[in-house]
Amino acid sequence: MASPLSMASPCYSSDDDLSSKGTPDRVFKEPEYPVVIVDQKYCSNCAMQLMFEKNHEVEDKFKISDDDGNILFRASKKKNGFRVMVDESGQPVISFTAKHISMHRRRQAYKGDHHEHHRLFSVKKTRGRKSLRYDVYMASNMTESTFNYRVYDNFKDGTSMIFAQDKTTVLAQLHTQVTHQKTVKAEDKFSVSLSPNVDKAFVSALLIIREEVRKSRYKGYES
Repeated sequence: MASPLSMASPCYSSDDDLSSKGTPDRVFKEPEYPVVIVDQKYCSNCAMQLMFEKNHEVEDKFKISDDDGNILFRASKKKNGFRVMVDESGQPVISFTAKHISMHRRRQAYKGDHHEHHRLFSVKKTRGRKSLRYDVYMASNMTESTFNYRVYDNFKDGTSMIFAQDKTTVLAQLHTQVTHQKTVKAEDKFSVSLSPNVDKAFVSALLIIREEVRKSRYKGYES
């Protein structure tokens, strides 16, 4: 399986949004240590492909499968303001919702069922001139002076990836075209290249949160 780094387009730092040339200033690398957010069992020692699917007409609104077509995670429609991502056996893995209505469309994510009150991380949307960023703050990051991870939608070249705080360590590359035009409908299905030793439950949850924030941006509401 090819590494996400072999397919990744140049990514740009926050101050590059004002650059007319958009020259990349970093060389990408795979994580040096395992990225475990939910559970070690969701990490693989080799790169893999995930398939993200959404369907507005069925109960299982989001599905994440492996490259053999096996469903790894599903997320149903919201109940009581929460959406729960479950594994193949139906056990809750992560639950999340909007913290409150705000310009950043912040999400709080909890391990398992949200009633357990084990908060893992929060996600906050920010915007540059030519990018959308979904900044991830771990529960231990009390000051939130800088993000721990970031989902980066790059309008300059239409790419999207998930990287760590150093902006060079790539967790995953999304193979979907991104655009700042609100009239362009987001894809209902796309693949994701996952780096070795990265928690696929964490990445899958970020894919769902990203899609929900994108939808609220385009439509002005959530379902």
